[in-house]
Amino acid sequence: MQRWLILKDAETKGVISDLQRQVKFELIPAVTEEYVVHLKTKDKVKTRVVQRPITYTADACYIKDGEFIVEDCKISPKVKPDKYILKSKMMFALKGIRIKEVYKPTDPI
Repeated sequence: MQRWLILKDAETKGVISDLQRQVKFELIPAVTEEYVVHLKTKDKVKTRVVQRPITYTADACYIKDGEFIVEDCKISPKVKPDKYILKSKMMFALKGIRIKEVYKPTDPI
């Protein structure tokens, strides 16, 4: 919350632009399959999700000096969930986006 207020203030001062929060990135799309339902008069083709998509939700995204920044607030550089480490590597490998990790709300923008 504190970091959001700092970012919002920076946006009003013109330091950053296009500030958004809780932005969802799809890393791997959902896996679907088609199946046939036999009705009385005809057959109908339907689709179902076999595996849900893998997504990453960023805490904040903004543009600073023409560069797109994705931020994630963490408690400590030593405490990172395994899921986060994997998804941050996928963000860079698949989307070319490095995640800026913020450990204190007062870190510079």
